[in-house]
Amino acid sequence: MKNSGLAKNDRIYLNNDFKDILEQGVKVYIKGIVLWYRLYPQGGEAFFKARPSQKARIAVIVTKKLGNAVQRNRCKRLLKEAFRINRHLINNSADCIFCPKDINLFKDYSTASAAFLSLVKKAKILKESKDP
Repeated sequence: MKNSGLAKNDRIYLNNDFKDILEQGVKVYIKGIVLWYRLYPQGGEAFFKARPSQKARIAVIVTKKLGNAVQRNRCKRLLKEAFRINRHLINNSADCIFCPKDINLFKDYSTASAAFLSLVKKAKILKESKDP
């Protein structure tokens, strides 16, 4: 059976990547969640060295202040699943770090997905539609 989760190259996990995105990226906030993102220029050798996978990547940061480990991990799983399902809508050169501020807003997948999509729309990192 194929694992439908996120592969290692779909996640942001290196300290240098976190530092770059948090320091040089753009911060967007809606009620209950913060997004830091960074867009990389398409093409060129520098792009392929920095981003060999050429896909949008994600990380989720949840502080201990928001609840116990079960609640924090559920929140992370819901946001990662919302990203995985809606990845085709996001610009491929985007690295995104999500940080929920109110864990009560992420009780089920539908609310997590709605918050995810509204935040991505506000950040304007959706792919442009090809419809006329």
